[in-house]
Amino acid sequence: MSRPRRWRADGRLLFAAVVALVIGVPLGVSLIDTAADQPSTFSVVLWAGWIVGAALGAIVIIHGVQRLVSAPSAGLALAYDALPILLVGAWVLVVPSLVTGHWLLAAVAGGLCAYHLHLVLPRFRSTPTPSWVATAPTFTLCVANVFIDNPTPDLAARALIEAAADVLIIVESTPSFMAHFDAGGGRDRYPHRIFDPDDTSDYAVTIATLQPLAEGSRPETHGDLRVMRAVVPVDQRDVTVMGINPMATVDPGGFDTWRAQLRALRHTLAHVHGPLVLAGDLNTSRYRPEFSRLLATGLTDAHDDLGRGLAPSFKLSATGVLAAIGPVARLDHALTNHEVHPVEVVELEANGSDHLPFIVTLAVRPARRTRRHRGDARRMSTASLPA
Repeated sequence: MSRPRRWRADGRLLFAAVVALVIGVPLGVSLIDTAADQPSTFSVVLWAGWIVGAALGAIVIIHGVQRLVSAPSAGLALAYDALPILLVGAWVLVVPSLVTGHWLLAAVAGGLCAYHLHLVLPRFRSTPTPSWVATAPTFTLCVANVFIDNPTPDLAARALIEAAADVLIIVESTPSFMAHFDAGGGRDRYPHRIFDPDDTSDYAVTIATLQPLAEGSRPETHGDLRVMRAVVPVDQRDVTVMGINPMATVDPGGFDTWRAQLRALRHTLAHVHGPLVLAGDLNTSRYRPEFSRLLATGLTDAHDDLGRGLAPSFKLSATGVLAAIGPVARLDHALTNHEVHPVEVVELEANGSDHLPFIVTLAVRPARRTRRHRGDARRMSTASLPA
């Protein structure tokens, strides 16, 4: 069965649509409401409001039909990442629009506010905990983008070691940082590792564990995406932990590469069976259409499962004025399938990075006994009864 073709919007077409909205909406409003929203009479609230409302409306409309429209540009993808912040502007428009009697503008702003609530309210709600979690074995996973230009690599390395997670996914793990990590005690504490020695890029990923890894642990390449696959024994089950760091959208050609990497990743996940954890710096928030398609493969975000979906992890800068703003979006994720469920997540200090690390405690669903084993158990129980 052939898959339906996804319409791919052109960036110039969308820009023209935004311009048409900015110019056309106020003119159209003047024909509908000549008393309150007359554009011929200068009004800062009216003109500024409609410019902001039209721009936000264009983004929201495209985002709302994301199943039909693929993000056409890096700019729009970044707008999706910042959408919860951008839509705060709609709330700012509501009060002055009502006070000045611009009712249609207030109605548009109100609609944008409703969409804002639609995006953010579910992030506060945790998912029900499966009954099997209560007795399931657990392990801890730390995800840390340590930043290639980290000014305090010794501090960052020491913090990771002291966190004492069972599994570390170290993103942007350059040879320089790993040398600091090993010198600080990482070589002895985390001797078991998966990494690609040929990866000298800024996107290198290392998985380090306390305990030996099982067969099948190896670095992999799928298209333009490097995947570190670690098979971690937890109780009587092997958990596949995949560490990734797709290309950043802000890099030259980064968005097209990132999108191709996400497609390759979805294809790869179709061949993974058993308990699965996919984690790292995915360089996307959960609001991009591509991320939604990734979740559609059967994964859920650990922060969302625990009602922490709005906890951001990425800062605009590691140091300076922009760093003082704090984290603005969550780009670092731990995704799990139905065989793994998050129990707790703790955010850590950045320690010189532009990303906040986190530790998540994960429960692994106990292995199911086969029907034959259950039948054997019933027969043994019957045989042990007194005559």
